[in-house]
Amino acid sequence: MYQKQSARENEWLDSRLTKETMNTLWDTINNSPRRNAKGSLAGNISKSEYIEDKNNWFYENVLKQFTEELYFREWNNYYNVHITKDAPFPVFTLKKLWVNYQKQYEFNPPHHHEAGKGFSFVVFMKIPTHWKEQHTLPWLKNVNAAQASDFQFIMTYENRVIFHSIVLSPEDESRILFFPAWLNHQVFPFYDTEKERITLSGNILINGN
Repeated sequence: MYQKQSARENEWLDSRLTKETMNTLWDTINNSPRRNAKGSLAGNISKSEYIEDKNNWFYENVLKQFTEELYFREWNNYYNVHITKDAPFPVFTLKKLWVNYQKQYEFNPPHHHEAGKGFSFVVFMKIPTHWKEQHTLPWLKNVNAAQASDFQFIMTYENRVIFHSIVLSPEDESRILFFPAWLNHQVFPFYDTEKERITLSGNILINGN
């Protein structure tokens, strides 16, 4: 249900979802009961709603593969489960699934998920802007690091803070980033459109934690 990308960073997976999966996710968004999620999320945006993964379809057909790949990338996990068999195969659970509707000027401040436990992801469903146009807005010309509309991971390495920006355009619709829940990230505001950016996110727990 997904197409792997060969280029990816060590800490996360970067891939594309198939048209079938995207159609199913749109159906999920449009037909799920509406529950306001703003009170428990970090986003400084006007609308966030919890949705339901009916029959666990999204997890079983897509997220399970990402979860096991990233979990067993850690050698100790692979060794204890598959080599020595000292640990049982972990139980993974999709705990929360929600959709964000981001308008121009709105943003997600630096944050991580679920107290850093388990895994998280973001699917870019609808992107109304192109990073090339956003990075060359009049007030951003000649700045050192224009980042309007970017998604950004924030990491530390050898006492240094490292920012990894991911630029976005309509071509990135169907792109999924899957990452450990402890990995800090943020979303910069975009400008010059009344259209919404729509993203789908969720958290996956390991053995109930």
